[in-house]
Amino acid sequence: MHSEMQYDVAIIGGGPVGLTSSILLSLRGIPNVVFERYPDTSIHPKACGINQRTTEIFRTMGIEDEVYAHAAPPEIAGRTGWYTSLGPEGREIVSRDAWGGGIYEAEYKKNSPSRYCILPQIRLEPILKRRAVELNQEGINYSSEVTSIEQDKDSVTLNVRCNGADETIRARYVIAADGGRSFTNTLNIPWIGQRDIFRMATAHFKSPLRSLHPDPRNFITWFSNPELGGSTKTGYLYQIGPWPLEPGNEEWVFACALTPRDPERFDPETMIKRARQTLAIPDLPIELCSLSHWNVNAIHAERYRVGRVFLVGDAGHKIPPWGALGMNTGIQDAQNLIWKLQLALQNETKYDALLDTYDTERRPIGKHVGGWSLHNLLSHAGVMDVALGLSEDKSVEENKRNIASTFDTLHPEHAQKRTAIEKAQKVLDTEFKAPGTEIGWFYPTVDIDGEGGTLHGGQVLEDGRLDFEFYVPSTIPGHHVPHAWLGRGGASCAVRDLIPLDKLLLLARRPGWEGLGDDRVRYEVIGDGGWDDINGDWAENCGVGEDGAVLVRPDGIVAWRGKLSNMSPESWSSLIDRTVLVVS
Repeated sequence: MHSEMQYDVAIIGGGPVGLTSSILLSLRGIPNVVFERYPDTSIHPKACGINQRTTEIFRTMGIEDEVYAHAAPPEIAGRTGWYTSLGPEGREIVSRDAWGGGIYEAEYKKNSPSRYCILPQIRLEPILKRRAVELNQEGINYSSEVTSIEQDKDSVTLNVRCNGADETIRARYVIAADGGRSFTNTLNIPWIGQRDIFRMATAHFKSPLRSLHPDPRNFITWFSNPELGGSTKTGYLYQIGPWPLEPGNEEWVFACALTPRDPERFDPETMIKRARQTLAIPDLPIELCSLSHWNVNAIHAERYRVGRVFLVGDAGHKIPPWGALGMNTGIQDAQNLIWKLQLALQNETKYDALLDTYDTERRPIGKHVGGWSLHNLLSHAGVMDVALGLSEDKSVEENKRNIASTFDTLHPEHAQKRTAIEKAQKVLDTEFKAPGTEIGWFYPTVDIDGEGGTLHGGQVLEDGRLDFEFYVPSTIPGHHVPHAWLGRGGASCAVRDLIPLDKLLLLARRPGWEGLGDDRVRYEVIGDGGWDDINGDWAENCGVGEDGAVLVRPDGIVAWRGKLSNMSPESWSSLIDRTVLVVS
């Protein structure tokens, strides 16, 4: 990096969202530079759950298989459970399948060519870094802090302190993916929502815990310890590999909310003591790797675009981690933005209005998932603890009496208590079995002709809420293009594998559309001499007849669907401008 260098795009922040942005730009041949203030990738485990919309993006980026190779094996990645503790007196309260594992495997598999996986950010970021550097060897800069930015009508100037030296960089556009630590506030963009809901402490440590766990298949173990009051303030535990597992090399994370009885911050000794207390294993060997404190927030920025600067990821939304939607939403932000930036870099005046759609499409998603994740968090105490009769406001003896009936089949309240727990688990589906939330979100503003009505093919319930539990495939404009496996000449691929980075994709059911001749579109036929619809899924979900077609954006979002009849090259070009590219 040299002083006064100019780039098409500068990225502030080298976490998963910033690195994803760089990769997606580099794959399109767009010069970009990343500035990360820390010396290397994250030292804290952070996010773990990677949903199918995100692994589809990793598929496009060429890292999907590598991510799976390091991810938790299926027998760990698809279960969770609640225990009183792991000590000699500990009891399992309930356990269940989750995240596409067990009984949900076939459903998730039908929804996408990619799968939900568990891989902590501490192991994901090096994979992203390697790919980003491979594509952009001189552009990924660590120990490089952007200290200020100024923009005019033509570009943005960034002042950067890189390894002790000050540099000045100019870029046509800036992606702020710095987690909102500085530039969201510097740009005077207000935050909206609920702040500082809980103060949390997280310990990443090594310990031989698998042999002590009654069911080591559980990725996350939630604790409802009657001596500590239950729920988040008692704490939860999850395993983070590294995978494949090696004996004696197990790593775990324990997290808990701080209570009024706790110190303002935990030191290592206090954190280890709390973990042992919750687990009820007082002599558990613990080698602490890192200790972090953080606040639970459910907030979003008032706007995601300020001139030539775009807020992406946590710079635009801070999402509670219950449901694993934060990092996923940020990576999906980047996917939405990058193809629009590519067009704007070709013609800023023509496609400036298209850049505005980044805000109108993504900001409602950030707001929604923040509220949904907060609901998940509060359900642990408001639903599960209530079913068990636990509360930190009750005495230890009262909590013990209340939970006793959970395990005593002769207790007169046993059946009632088990029914309450089952009902609580159904509520907690919003966190553990929620394809509608993970991959069923859509952009209502893309549906400019109102084809979706009020229910959008069933993804929206009668009461106006998104159906969190099920993903409903649809080609209503604004929805994610449905998955189907295709074959031709001995080769096979998924529908989304046909989507080019730099063009729109038209999926027709018969030949003839290619005669319209717009070079902004790639034309493919499914059926009638084109790709074979192997399982009939495309015919079932494409939403158009034999003379119809579906137009898909580079980010996999359906932009339009309709018929060939009476379509001329001129009207086709005009339709693309109007429905997809939002030409100014």
